[in-house]
Amino acid sequence: MKKIELETPIEEMSEADLRETFSQVMEAHESNVEELEDLEEQAGNAAEYSAKLEELEGDLEVAASYFSTKASEVTNIDEELLAERFSMGELVEMAGRADEAAADFSETCENCTTPQECEEDGECKEGDESVFADKPQKSPKFSADKLEDRKEAAKSRMKSIGGISL
Repeated sequence: MKKIELETPIEEMSEADLRETFSQVMEAHESNVEELEDLEEQAGNAAEYSAKLEELEGDLEVAASYFSTKASEVTNIDEELLAERFSMGELVEMAGRADEAAADFSETCENCTTPQECEEDGECKEGDESVFADKPQKSPKFSADKLEDRKEAAKSRMKSIGGISL
């Protein structure tokens, strides 16, 4: 804002000085009006931005509540504590893990116990089932009548372990 100051009293000014002073006053006034309009526009924008900010903060609180609810399923921590202590990115990541865990359980059909047993269309796989008894034995094979052989094999394995004397 421009200040308008007169150095000479009006009574002592000539007509030419008065005209010049009046034109300076009008220029300063027009400049002040333009600045005022700019300030009013900025104030209006600030009010609009403030309202938008309040709206977004409300949305952020709703989102934090949603994701902390999802994350509490995985972490078993109170929703309010999660929302207070963790950032939005961390809450989204935890909620994603909760969704993955829920998807793992929901991919089974009513006849299967694990998702791996089900086909893409939700039907159970046929013929790929294996039973524990069908799998090959991985331990050393001994017969019941060769007890001495088992003892000798056990002793040789134990000798390879340091600090054990037989």
